[in-house]
Amino acid sequence: MIKVLSGKYKNRKLKYFNNPSIRPTQSRVKKSLFDTIQDLEGKKVLDLFCGVGTLGIEAISRGAKSVKFVDNNNQAINILKQNLSLLSIESEQTIINSDVIKFISNEEEKYDLILADPPYHKFNLEDFLPSLYDNILNNGIFCYETGKHEHTDNLELKIKKFGSTQLIFWRKNV
Repeated sequence: MIKVLSGKYKNRKLKYFNNPSIRPTQSRVKKSLFDTIQDLEGKKVLDLFCGVGTLGIEAISRGAKSVKFVDNNNQAINILKQNLSLLSIESEQTIINSDVIKFISNEEEKYDLILADPPYHKFNLEDFLPSLYDNILNNGIFCYETGKHEHTDNLELKIKKFGSTQLIFWRKNV
């Protein structure tokens, strides 16, 4: 069972499906992610590899002004739409059915928070940071969920580890 952990929609259950390529973020990882980010009130969020939307919906529940969800799995997008409908927030959000890398190369908007939860071992952090740099507002945060074996030696990052998962946080300071 997947549910919203905190905020306006706390304890609301969300729909999901079993698919080996889609792995919902564990509750303890999600809690730590949002506890680290803290204030989302009025923030603009981009949720990459959104799956069924659990991270973006959590951000909405915690006060985010808007979320743009991006994924290219049609089944996940359909369930994401159902989840937004369950909470009556579908008209306030944007869903993009696209390959994330193609989307990033054309995106011009700027965000306070960018979340990325790609399939483990298919991408690495360096695939994203240079491309997303112009899409993050000053003091904005990029949070990347990955397997614990990804190396990030050359960057100033905050890293939190949970079993086989790690969260990597990068803040844009200009």
